[in-house]
Amino acid sequence: MRGLVLDGVGDIAYRTDLPDPTIEAPTDAVVASLRESGARFAFVHGSRAAGTATPQSDLDVAAWWGTSDRPDPWDLLLPPGVDLLVLDDAPLELAGRVAVHGRVLFDDDPPARGEWQATTRLVYFAEGWRQPRITETFIEAHARGR
Repeated sequence: MRGLVLDGVGDIAYRTDLPDPTIEAPTDAVVASLRESGARFAFVHGSRAAGTATPQSDLDVAAWWGTSDRPDPWDLLLPPGVDLLVLDDAPLELAGRVAVHGRVLFDDDPPARGEWQATTRLVYFAEGWRQPRITETFIEAHARGR
């Protein structure tokens, strides 16, 4: 089985000799489906990118189209156990984590990926201090019954 393996510097390599499901996930069908639908680049994120996946872990994939006619995640035919995040309209909290911690799955447009990743990281880190306060305010309001 061909699978995804993250090396020590965060790059992706394909290997066929790693049976451990915590570090391997089938990706050929995912990449083919994303490319066929017009995605220009994609990342693996979540537990597989962090190296904390278990045999029951799904494959979290985030892809960017850069056009207004991008598909909805449920319109793509992806293998079971693959969760897709469309980066074009993802909330900053999710997109920022992908930009910082995600591992490139494929990159058919390096300039666009570089611009998206740099811009998203910049905004994510600049606005990151606000998120804990927003969460705290929400919890306090909920506790008061609002």
